[in-house]
Amino acid sequence: MQPLSDRREKIVRQKRETPALEFAGFWRRLAAFLIDIFALSVICSVILLTFAPYQWFGFEGLWGSSDVFDEPLWRALPYLIAGNLLSLLVNIAYFVTFWVWRGQTPGKMLLGIKLVRQDASKVTIGVALLRYLGYIVSAAVLFIGFIWIAFDSRKQGFHDKMAETYVVRIPEAPVTAPAARPSVGG
Repeated sequence: MQPLSDRREKIVRQKRETPALEFAGFWRRLAAFLIDIFALSVICSVILLTFAPYQWFGFEGLWGSSDVFDEPLWRALPYLIAGNLLSLLVNIAYFVTFWVWRGQTPGKMLLGIKLVRQDASKVTIGVALLRYLGYIVSAAVLFIGFIWIAFDSRKQGFHDKMAETYVVRIPEAPVTAPAARPSVGG
């Protein structure tokens, strides 16, 4: 059996070699979210303009005339509702797919942060859907659930607490210098 001091030294050495996860802060997460929102706005705009151009439904007068009240606005209402529902489905698919696939949306990838479960298990579809529902809860009252990230010791918003997830910074891999080659004839 090893002496107690040797076991302690071994544990300390292992802890030094294992990188500690650093929680991603409010500003970094906000920047990643804004990148994702920009990407989603482009995706949704292309989809909506491709699959539901307003001229197909006789609404070009709504958007191009000098007098908006030439056409009744209620005629556009079903298409606006359908467009919003389609946008919601695209948003859910975007976030849930990326969270389950890699734990990172493109915004998180660019900023070097990742979504992880508290128990270190893989993010499942159920957890991702619960987290998206948490986005709605976090935004419902003046975005307080998102602002909470800035004040929480583990940098969790309401959506993270609901889904039992953290957003952490990805540790950078240590850079090592290539081994020197012996010179030939030297």
